[in-house]
Amino acid sequence: MRTTLLPALVLVPALALGACTDTSVTTTATSVTTEATEAADTDDRDALLQRLIEEEKVAHDLYTAFDENYGTQVFSNITRGEVGHQDAVLRVLDAAGTDDPRTGVPGEFTDPELQELYDDLLARGLASETAAYQVGVDFETWDITELENDLAATPEDDTELRELLQFLIDGSQRHLAAFERQLDRPRGR
Repeated sequence: MRTTLLPALVLVPALALGACTDTSVTTTATSVTTEATEAADTDDRDALLQRLIEEEKVAHDLYTAFDENYGTQVFSNITRGEVGHQDAVLRVLDAAGTDDPRTGVPGEFTDPELQELYDDLLARGLASETAAYQVGVDFETWDITELENDLAATPEDDTELRELLQFLIDGSQRHLAAFERQLDRPRGR
C-alpha cells in the first residue's frame, strides 16, 4: 500500500504532547492521532482499490486489443477473466463508497503511470503474436508481484481486501500460466 505523511505529521506533535502532565491533553492527542491514522489508512485503502481496478482495466484493454489483432482464443478467454477481476474490485470499491476512476474509454487511464505502461505494452504486443504473449507474461508477472506486496501490507483484520487481493493473485497466476503455455507451443512452419 502507498504510504502517507499524514500519520507522521499528526503523530510527532502528539508525541510531544505526551510529555505533558495533563492527561486530558494526552487523551485528546491520542484520540486525534488515532482518528488521523484511521483516516490515512482509509485513504490508502481507497487509493489502492482505485489503482487495482485500473490495473485490471490495463490488462483487459491490452488483451482485448491483442484479441482483436490476432483473434486467438487465449486472449478472448483471459479478457473475460479480466472483466470478472474488475467486477470483484468494483464490488469492494462500491462497498467502501470509493469513486471508480475508470474512464470507460478503452486504452485510457486516469493514472499517468498506468497510461504509460499500457501504451508501452500495447506497442510491444502489436509487433507480433509472440510478442503479445510475452507482454502477457511480463504484465502478469509484474501484477502478481504488486498484488503480493499489497497483500503483505494489508492488515490481517481487513479480510475483505485480503480475500480480494488473493483472488486477483490466483487469477493472475492462471493467466500467466496460459500465456507461458502459448509461448512454449511450437509455431507453424
